[in-house]
Amino acid sequence: MSTTATIQAHIVYELIDDNDPRVVVIEFQTHDFSSPVHAFELGEQLDSLIRPELPRTYVIDFGKVRSLGSTAFGEITRFVRRAGCVRICNLDETLRLGAALIGLEDWVEFADSRHAAIRDARRSEDDTIDLPDLAR
Repeated sequence: MSTTATIQAHIVYELIDDNDPRVVVIEFQTHDFSSPVHAFELGEQLDSLIRPELPRTYVIDFGKVRSLGSTAFGEITRFVRRAGCVRICNLDETLRLGAALIGLEDWVEFADSRHAAIRDARRSEDDTIDLPDLAR
C-alpha cells in the first residue's frame, strides 16, 4: 500500500494595477486551517510570493477563512514579518482576537474591506517612492 501526499492550493493571488503592479492581493481558498499540515503548506505558499519581481506590498483577504489553528497563525505571522507592508481585511472577529493574542496587529494594519485595504496599500506604496536627493 502506498501513500500519496497531495499539496492543496490554499491561496490565490492577484496583482493590482496591471501596467505597474504595486500591490499583491492574497485570497484564501481554504476555509479551515486547523491542520498543521495545511498550515505548513500555507506557509510555503505565502513564502513563494516574496520574490524580486513582485511588489512588497500585500493585502491578505480572510473573507473565506472560518478557522485558524495556532500553527497557521504562526505561518502567517512569519510571512508578515518577512513580507514588507501588509494589510489584512475581512478577518472574522473571533479570528481577530486570535491575531491580537499572538501580536499580529503589531505587524499589520487592518482594513474593513478589501477595497479599503487596497486603497491604503496603494497610498503607503506611493509614500515609499524614492525621491531624488535634492541636497546635492
